[in-house]
Amino acid sequence: MRYGRLGPAVVLCALLSACDVASGGAGGEDGLLKPTAQPGATARAGGLGGAALVARDANGFTVSTPDGARKVQVTQDACVPLAYALSGTAVGKPVTTVVRKATGEGATVTVVLAEYASDEAQQAMDAIATALDACASGFTATVDGDEHKVGRVAPELAPEGVDQAMGVGATVTRSGKAAPAKAVILRSGNAIAYLSGTPSIPATVLDAQVVKLRG
Repeated sequence: MRYGRLGPAVVLCALLSACDVASGGAGGEDGLLKPTAQPGATARAGGLGGAALVARDANGFTVSTPDGARKVQVTQDACVPLAYALSGTAVGKPVTTVVRKATGEGATVTVVLAEYASDEAQQAMDAIATALDACASGFTATVDGDEHKVGRVAPELAPEGVDQAMGVGATVTRSGKAAPAKAVILRSGNAIAYLSGTPSIPATVLDAQVVKLRG
């Protein structure tokens, strides 16, 4: 499996799944947004539970289910899908979500699995790609009252093995301190996995989630 560079990341929030986003065409250049397969028309058999990480999936990591949600506000509406993707937060209105946190190798990775109706998973991916074009120069987000200044945002290489995958990189400044931010978004049929990590997204976790998402 081929990966782009997955460096340190800043998690803007853990879970917020009630954001309206607009669909649109974008991406596809340089292999950074993988060609799409036909989106599934029915819900994933067995629900999302079977695709969620457990400790045995990622050797050396502790996997837990985090509590609560954090509030994210974005000053530019066009940037909302991108802000949510960078935070590991579900874009749009999924039918159901499952959240896991994997900790190990000096990293903490949040994975949000979201299942969508009809072709809404594809629309969510399109919305992120459109926002990436519109907000490449950066934007400001507020997370639980804390301001996050997101600098220039760029697409990055993403793993293979699913219907569609996208990598995003940026620099986020909070309380005067800047740090890299990364996100990996994976779509398989009607399901999307949003991954974000601090200070990285280890390949062990990413490999395991790709395998479980594609079933």
